Amino acid sequence: MFDARHLKVHEVMTTDVYIIQPDTTLLEAQKIFQANTFHHLPVVSDGHLQGILSKSDILLISSAFPLDDPALRAEKNQPLLSRMLAEEVMTRNVVRLRPDMALEVAVGIFLENLFHALPVVDEKGNLLGILSWLDLIRVAYVPQQQLQS
Repeated sequence: MFDARHLKVHEVMTTDVYIIQPDTTLLEAQKIFQANTFHHLPVVSDGHLQGILSKSDILLISSAFPLDDPALRAEKNQPLLSRMLAEEVMTRNVVRLRPDMALEVAVGIFLENLFHALPVVDEKGNLLGILSWLDLIRVAYVPQQQLQS
């Protein structure tokens, strides 16, 4: 039987990560979120992780105009989102995982803090990837599904 407890973070994390710069506008970030299925964007400068911007961060800003008409709400929010930068909204003090960390430890961090995604960095703070709850679900269930077929 497959046992994921012995895996390391680097064996499960997503390495093909879309990143943004601190000076990326929230409007640009919103467009990235709308075009993709992920919900977290690492904010990186010179390869170093500065923070993380979530889709929820933008939704909170966008709710400043809670109008019933989605088109009118988008029109009212566009000037605001085009002026605000990722560095103004991102979470700066992000829990970071190391690639050699046991996956079991990472799962504990997720459960204790209700995080949805965590960046994986090297000893210098360079972004290597991201580990999300979806990565954990994949590793937990894909092998069993393959065994059943």
